[in-house]
Amino acid sequence: MTVLTSRSGELHIGPGHPTVLINDQVRLMDQRPEALAELREGRLDTLLELAERGHRAGVDMADILLTHPEVDEVQWLPRLAAAVHEALGCPISLDSRHPAALEAALKALRPYKALINSVTAERDSLETLLPIAVRYGAAVVGMPIGHRHGLPRTVEGRLEEARVIVETAGRYGIPREDIIIDAICLASSAEPGSMAVTLRTLQALHEELGVATILGIGNAGFGMPHGTSVDLAYLAAAIPWGLDAALVDPTTPQLLPVVRAADFLAGKDPYGLRYIAYYRAYERGATAHEQ
Repeated sequence: MTVLTSRSGELHIGPGHPTVLINDQVRLMDQRPEALAELREGRLDTLLELAERGHRAGVDMADILLTHPEVDEVQWLPRLAAAVHEALGCPISLDSRHPAALEAALKALRPYKALINSVTAERDSLETLLPIAVRYGAAVVGMPIGHRHGLPRTVEGRLEEARVIVETAGRYGIPREDIIIDAICLASSAEPGSMAVTLRTLQALHEELGVATILGIGNAGFGMPHGTSVDLAYLAAAIPWGLDAALVDPTTPQLLPVVRAADFLAGKDPYGLRYIAYYRAYERGATAHEQ
């Protein structure tokens, strides 16, 4: 089990715990040129609103991605990470492989424990990013690609790449409890049948490596009409196979009720107490995040 911290307390990610939802929309995107324009003016309004929108929708934490040719990531990643944490009090995932930017952001978030998203099985990635995680006590997402298989299409290939990450992290003193492995969600429109491999990978990561798991669910519906419906179906299917955390679009219709229901059915919410509490809050007109 991985434990992240923030002003709001501890957030547990792992088997037996409710599925953690991570807002994947706090990033610069082509369809939101205003966010880039604001950064040029020294402002974070749109990006903070994206984070706050996810919080209101009920997601548990925010993933911040500022990799852009026109953005000084070393300057802006720590500023945005600190601003989101100050505004929402939630744990932060730093979606960057820029060493200086990560160091600056992790310093800005001290004394809280953040997540580095992500480290691949490539030697350069491991040797560059794992020491930073050690220095700042951060947890890491491992993306099982790049050692021997490139992007593995089999369960065995993904496990082999994941073992490289887990074993190398261990040599740096990072315990398995601080490693979350991405089981790799591919666009089913381009990779028919790939979901079955991902589901079996989730199960194997728990049973064979004993690590928490994560998926970037937004890939599932890519290229399909109403892609968020495909994303949500993929997410609900993955939970009973061992999915512990998911990067999601918080505006996905029915996201919270479907995940609460899937957690209940998968035994991650005994007696449906969290599911019932969500609906009681909903009926009272409370915000989703209150539960």
